[in-house]
Amino acid sequence: MSADQKPNRAAVSIFMLFGFVTILVTGLLSYGLRYNSLLSAVHTVFGLTFVIFGIFHLKNNLKPIINYFRQPRAKRYVWMATLMVPIIVAGLSAGLPPFQSIVDLGYAIKELKPIERQLSETIYTRYQNEGKEISIDIKAGEHYSGPGAVILGVTTTGIPQMAVWVEDKKGNYLETLYVTKKASDSSYIQSLFGGEEVRRPEALPHWSYARGIKSDDGLMMPSSANPIADAITGATPISSFELRTNTQADKEVIVKFEINRSFDFNDVYHRDAFPDDPIYSGTGSSAQPSLIYAATVNLNDEQPYYFMRLIGRGHHSGKNGKVYEDLTGITTAREMVSRIIVEVL
Repeated sequence: MSADQKPNRAAVSIFMLFGFVTILVTGLLSYGLRYNSLLSAVHTVFGLTFVIFGIFHLKNNLKPIINYFRQPRAKRYVWMATLMVPIIVAGLSAGLPPFQSIVDLGYAIKELKPIERQLSETIYTRYQNEGKEISIDIKAGEHYSGPGAVILGVTTTGIPQMAVWVEDKKGNYLETLYVTKKASDSSYIQSLFGGEEVRRPEALPHWSYARGIKSDDGLMMPSSANPIADAITGATPISSFELRTNTQADKEVIVKFEINRSFDFNDVYHRDAFPDDPIYSGTGSSAQPSLIYAATVNLNDEQPYYFMRLIGRGHHSGKNGKVYEDLTGITTAREMVSRIIVEVL
């Protein structure tokens, strides 16, 4: 090796080391924290830098690497490395443990984080569909989050499940615009490590029954075997958010929003409120029932803004899809959102 090659080798090795450390740190932070554009950008840039210097590293060490491949025992490692990628991709595509469990654990860790209510995000759904564009601005209230499930002695931060959909003027279901991921396929935290699927018919019963699709177990809600399409699903926002979507409906429609948070107990909807109800008392997570908001929206009118108003609650254990106007006993659940505005774009 010539003298002028040594600095090149040193430079490549040093840059690769720093790139590897940066990718490792940003990767771990991305796994355990909510999405952050700066963190993602740093991870991406250093990832590309690592690849570039990796090419120079490969060039500098090409002869030793070729010699490694010539060794008889190297064939075993080549086959192992070659098969590893399709096995992991297939496992993730099928949602099989332990591959999917690693991904689910990351989502669970994210939900352990405190809620920063000053943050706001934008969710886009139905982006491949054509139709009338609308925006739904949901402002989080004081009780948007609260104590959730206890995992390994740690009380998690509970955030709500929700769905947004459209009905015609007579109340007939037309289409779903957005639904949170866990409500879309029953991927609740109790089944984190590949255990039995957890079903929560009490989560969003009005939306579930409006869809009119029954799963194999007889419940009117999506399941892992029959999930909602990814184009209208997303992780639960940590705070206030704007939903940007579109609808194929025209003229006058009813836009509905249903929201529910587990473990939101009070003096009326406490753990022993319905001891003979196997759904409400079965998982120990049912509390105040879901709340339903609605607004009648004219998609062709010059009026661009519509306020959604609270019209009632769902059944406490999801036995039907009715809207109950009696809100007696509903307390903190009223403060999950402070206002919802629909804008026709």
